[in-house]
Order: sequence, then C-alpha cells, then structure tokens
Amino acid sequence: MPLPAPDRPPTGAPPVLWSSSPGTDGPWAELRSTGRGSLVGLPFAPLSFRDVILDAALELRSGDGDTGYGVFLRQVAERSYLAFTVTPDGRSAVFVVDDGHPTPLAEGVLPADAPFARGQGAVNRLTVVAAGPCLTCIVNGYVLVGVIVDPRFKAGVAGALLVHAGSSADAVLAVRWAQARAVLPAES
Repeated sequence: MPLPAPDRPPTGAPPVLWSSSPGTDGPWAELRSTGRGSLVGLPFAPLSFRDVILDAALELRSGDGDTGYGVFLRQVAERSYLAFTVTPDGRSAVFVVDDGHPTPLAEGVLPADAPFARGQGAVNRLTVVAAGPCLTCIVNGYVLVGVIVDPRFKAGVAGALLVHAGSSADAVLAVRWAQARAVLPAES
C-alpha cells in the first residue's frame, strides 16, 4: 500500500487513537525555540500511549543545520522520555533522555537512498512504531533504524520536539499534522 502524501495523515486500519485537527490555512501547531541551546516540546494530547504508531509531518521553518526536530514519546516524567530527531542537513538520532540527561541509542547520517527533503521549509514525515521494548524509526516511508529501549519507558505522553543546538538566532518547527494509531486493530 503506498504511503499518503506528507500533507495529510493516513486513514483506515489500524485504528486511530488520536489525530490532530486538519489545518486549513497553515500548520496544526508551531514550536518556537526559546534561544540557542533550548529544547521545546509540545505534547500532542494529554494521553498516555504504550504500543503505538506515532506519525507526524514536520517542517523546520527556521534554524540551521544543527537544529534537530522530531518526536518524543513514552514520556514518563517531565525530563524523561524517548525521542527520534532529524536535522535539515540529513542527520538522525534516536535517544533516551533520563532525568534531563540525553543518551544516544543510534545516530548518524541518513543513507543517500533515504527519501529525505533537506533544508528549511521541507516537509518530512517521521514515524515511530513503538511495540514493547522496540522502537522502529521511519523517515518518509524509509525504515531507518530499530532500537531496544529501557523497559522503564513503557508508556507515556508523545509530541513534537525542537532542539535548537545551532548558532542561528531562532528556530521554528511547524507540525502539519500528527497522529497516533494502534499497532494492532484489537488495541483500539
């Protein structure tokens, strides 16, 4: 089954657990950095997700090559969660943040054959399939990496993430749409 265009979320099975309201004249939400070195998160909903397909179409509107953007999930405390990010120059990272301390689980340059739209203003669809202790991270339908995570991170809030690590004055991330779907139809 072909993936839908990144300007709209998928429909049908597996069941949708939560979905953003469709934006008519712009993004569903926007995140703005609070300065260099800042990290800004926006929960998608006040819901806890365990085994889930988290899907979001994201557009970095301003920032530089070191600005990371993506999704966080299974947030178990304010400063403890899992995350999957990309940068506009084509690097990716999967990491765990435990009490504010980030630890990379996988990181590197996206493969040349990965369908990734580089630069500011490009829209990319990031998908994380979280099933049990496994996270599978996908960029625009390209399966990038799978990791095993600490069992303490079983369920929690999910949302968009902006990591302003570069030297630009500001960073802005637009969330075109976001959605959480059950991994299996019986989980709705």
